[in-house]
Amino acid sequence: METPEQPKTPEILPFIIDGPPWEKKHELGFFVAFIETIKAFLLRPAATFSVMRRNAGISDALVYTVAIQVFTFLWTFTLADPDTDMFLPQNPELRDMLDLPENFSQIMVLAYPISVILLQFLSAFAVHLSLKWRDLQTYDFTLIFRMFAYASGTASLLILLPIVGGFFSMGMTIYLGYMGLRTIYAMDVGSFMITAFMALFLTIGLYLLSALGMTIFILIVSTIF
Repeated sequence: METPEQPKTPEILPFIIDGPPWEKKHELGFFVAFIETIKAFLLRPAATFSVMRRNAGISDALVYTVAIQVFTFLWTFTLADPDTDMFLPQNPELRDMLDLPENFSQIMVLAYPISVILLQFLSAFAVHLSLKWRDLQTYDFTLIFRMFAYASGTASLLILLPIVGGFFSMGMTIYLGYMGLRTIYAMDVGSFMITAFMALFLTIGLYLLSALGMTIFILIVSTIF
């Protein structure tokens, strides 16, 4: 008597951690990877964070966030038809005292990418420290940097929405940050709020220290030369 054939067990595909799409642009192509990454973080953030590489460099994420944030800044800056003097102090005496160059406004626009990079490093480092102080950090700094670079870069696209874009962008940044920490660190809402407030105050403090250090450096250089 023949034994009835047992049904085959369906093959379980391995869970591949090789994302997000932007980090596979050599396979997908530049523009496809770029668009797919935006769609993935906006529409499927939990799934996208779950397949994010736990160990990888920061260069891809940094290029992604700087490119989007600079683009949205220039787009909104151009549409607003700005006055180039908006970056200059309104007090003529203060202008003379600071001895600012005539092209100071243009310099400020060109310096925007540097400020994006600086703020990205400071905010990621603040989150990293907050997690470490609370004994929640199980990965190195690069993962936190990449998580928040993708979050802030993707969310900044919402600035292009008229009137409400700024609020939507800020809300999406917080939401994507939460989804990343919840997915990778299994963090609940309460723990996220505590970490977020700690990171916020740390970021402000680090930014003020950086600004003070840069001001002192500029003053020293201007005195020497």
